[in-house]
Amino acid sequence: MKSKALCISLLLLSIGPLFGYALEGESLTLDRTVVMQLSFGKPGILQDGSPSFTQVALDAINIWSPYLAHLKFAPVPDSPLLAMCGDGQMSAQFSLTVFGDSFGIGTLAVTLLSSHDTVLGETDTLFNNAYTWDSYRGPLEPNVIDLRRVAIHEFGHTLGLDHPDEAGQTVAAIMNSKVSDIDTVQADDIAGVQSLYNDGPAYQSSVPGPVLSNLSTRGFVGLGDEVLIGGFIVQGTEPATVILRAIAFSLFFSDELGALRDPTITVYDSNQRQIAFNDDWALGPAAETIASYHLDPPNSHESALYLTLPPGAYTAVVQSFSDAQYPPTTGQALFELYDLHTTDGRAGNISTRGLVSDPLIGGFIVGAAKTIIARGIGPSLGNAGVVNPLPDPKIELHDSYGELFQSNDDWQEGPDAAAITAAGLAPTNPKESALLATVAPVPYTAVLSPGFNNGNGGGVALVEIYDTSPAP
Repeated sequence: MKSKALCISLLLLSIGPLFGYALEGESLTLDRTVVMQLSFGKPGILQDGSPSFTQVALDAINIWSPYLAHLKFAPVPDSPLLAMCGDGQMSAQFSLTVFGDSFGIGTLAVTLLSSHDTVLGETDTLFNNAYTWDSYRGPLEPNVIDLRRVAIHEFGHTLGLDHPDEAGQTVAAIMNSKVSDIDTVQADDIAGVQSLYNDGPAYQSSVPGPVLSNLSTRGFVGLGDEVLIGGFIVQGTEPATVILRAIAFSLFFSDELGALRDPTITVYDSNQRQIAFNDDWALGPAAETIASYHLDPPNSHESALYLTLPPGAYTAVVQSFSDAQYPPTTGQALFELYDLHTTDGRAGNISTRGLVSDPLIGGFIVGAAKTIIARGIGPSLGNAGVVNPLPDPKIELHDSYGELFQSNDDWQEGPDAAAITAAGLAPTNPKESALLATVAPVPYTAVLSPGFNNGNGGGVALVEIYDTSPAP
């Protein structure tokens, strides 16, 4: 059973005289891309010419970046997401309180850490808005606080550095606990982060190939049977290596509302035996490998698995985390499959089942131009015991510009009905949808929605993408 870490470790910078590096004992996953939400507002030219406090925060991040061989920052300037303890986000902003508590006398900023064992999952940095802030270089100025040097210090805590002066060391360091005339990182600070991030797994890329290299499906995750279910088949005679992800809270980055707060992903084989599970990707045994492919989820509460699977059929279930303390929630989520194509095995015939109240949206990319068949299955799911199947699904295929490429409602009435039947992929119900399309190696989106004669307007449906090329 999993216990959620709390934001209870406070690392602060205060005003006072200045008294090798010190580590917190926790650090970020190697090769991770750290998405940090910057919510500073307050535009206006500062003393050093910076156009905003957001730009100052970006500069502070960039001070550290050259020394992080196995970590990358991806800041989100002027983010609408405000810091919230326990949301799995990395955040930085001005505030008058520390999530409702007082900053304390003389405290300029606080970084709160949420971790599990030695892995940092979330950091929130709050800068005390009771002070007058600016940005400048050189010695401290009276009555004006330099955001740049304070932010450099606080982001050092995000990386896993502690205060060397409080560890009994006397060194020149921006990470000392008292703000001073030091306005940038020193040799001791650099040595500290390099000890954490100088060595790690090599960055990797998937091998290009004529496969369904990526599939993602967005849908509503409800309670009980109304979960998001992804199915796929590993074709050929060799295993296939894939990364599966359950993305939810990061949907807010795309202005999607109502995202599932804490998704989990469970994988079953064709005999319905559980073969893999993940909740919170950074705590999984393959976290660094996933990050090395640049496929680490942006939010620490999202889930991911790195799997090498023999030929066969598999099912991935995306649902809400829950235990005695945290009841399950509902919301939008994204199931994603990435075929790394490291062998001649391939992931083909990919499908996702979900509740269609809003459209069920499936995106895919092929590694080379090829013919695919896309299907929208609904009423025949009732024969498999699915409650409330969608009576009349319609499927649309959109190109990378969002333009309608092809569509079908009622597969027998489409121009490709004979070819779909010949391929052995004819739906069993005439109200279901199917189309055949030759697609280029660019992103496409399959949109499954209620058809023209849907009756009750919603239900459970299945969107499927079939690779019609011969299996290796």
